[in-house]
Parts: sequence; structure tokens; C-alpha cells
Amino acid sequence: MDSGLFSLVSSTNVLQKKLDNISNNLANVNTSGYKEDRLSFREVLSKATAVAPESDEESFLTHEYIDMYQGLDKSAVMVDSVGKNFSPGTMNYTGNTLDVAVENEGFFTIDTPQGERYTRSGEFTMDQEGRMVTHDGYAVLGQKGPIQVKGKEIVIDQDGGVNVDGKAVDTLKVVRFRDSQGLQKLGRSFYAPVTRDNVPIISKDSRIRQGVIEGSNVNTVKEMTNMIQANRAYESAVKAMKSIDSMNEKAISIAQV
Repeated sequence: MDSGLFSLVSSTNVLQKKLDNISNNLANVNTSGYKEDRLSFREVLSKATAVAPESDEESFLTHEYIDMYQGLDKSAVMVDSVGKNFSPGTMNYTGNTLDVAVENEGFFTIDTPQGERYTRSGEFTMDQEGRMVTHDGYAVLGQKGPIQVKGKEIVIDQDGGVNVDGKAVDTLKVVRFRDSQGLQKLGRSFYAPVTRDNVPIISKDSRIRQGVIEGSNVNTVKEMTNMIQANRAYESAVKAMKSIDSMNEKAISIAQV
């Protein structure tokens, strides 16, 4: 495989991952609290006698496309990281008493069987025990623990204070992280820190809105434009590979004459 074909193969792999990422963003355009994923790329030189893989993806690419070219000047483009765009999503008024949104920085804290999880999705309800919970039944945590909201009138102020029938019962446990990019995205719009030192910090500056849920921050038009560009690039790379393959076949046939 010559260097041109090698580079094209690596670029199609990257473009496929870019298309997968765009598709996932578009699939979650109506998911409350969803944050857009952004891929970044880097070029990896394979001139070294062996490229030390840093991930399963690099191990696969190294084994499939680089090992046979050890010592040669060839390069590959691959995904460097999946970043998260934590800019606020659209604020959608619902009027539901237990719907809340964080207007600026911060995450709600949820108690799950796997431990505390953090989310921007404030689409909550009340269970049979009178606790404030997610629609999956996980307790929403206040600074005193699970929040009891059984009563006639529930008011949540902008500082996260929860008042039931005129009595303050708790304050929503809204937290922030020193390294928000160090959060791993999980299912149900949950996040969890990847490293132990990225501990949650109680946020005193978060502003809460009651009766509102935060929508996805995915820009549909921008993602569709990105999809069209990635598709065109992928098609161009495939055409170029076919051309190189055709030229190689001709070269071989001439050499055999």
C-alpha cells in the first residue's frame, strides 16, 4: 500500500467516526439536557519502529494499517478526543412545578444504584413516597439527601431552595467540576467524573428556574451542514482510492508484459 492509499484509508475511518458522531447529536436534538459531542483529530506519524498505541482504537489502526510499514514515513489521521460542548441549551417553559433548569453553570445530583450521577436534565416528578425523582425513579438529591416534596404548593427559588407549603425543606444539590471535559457521558443524560480528583463542588452561583427544562444545545442546521461536508469528503476519498487501485492494476499489467 503506498502512502497516498494509506492516508486515504485512515481518512475514511476518521470520516466514518465523524458521521457517527453527527448522527448521535442529531438523534438527541430533542433530549432534554443533552450536550453536543465534538470530535478533535490529530495526525500520527508511523516513522517510529513501533507506534505505542494509547487506546483500543489506536491499537486497531496500528495493527491493521501501520505495523507492516514500520520504519517508513507514513502518517495517519485519527480521533484525538471526544469533547463536550457545555454551552446552555434552549430554555423551554413547561409550567410543571417539578421541572427545573440550571440557567448557567452546574449539574443536578442524582442518587443511582451506581452512585451519584450528574445531569443538566431537570425533568423531574414525585414518587409514591413523596420524593423528588427522575422519570426513572432515581432520587434527586438536595444538600440534606433525597428531597421530600409531598404537599400542595411547591416553590423552587433561583438559588435552588425547595419550599413546600411555605416551609423550606432543602436546597437542590447543584454542583460544578474543575474539569468539565473530564466528565464521562453516560445514558439517561447522566455524567460522572472519570478521575477521582475531579470531585463535585457545590455551586453557589448557579441560577435555577422552576417550570422550565433545558433542551439540547445541538444546532440542527450546523450538524446537517457538517454531515453533508463529511459525506462529500468520504465519497471523494473512496473515489480517490478506486483511482489509485485502478492505476496500480494497470502498472502491474504493464510490468507483466
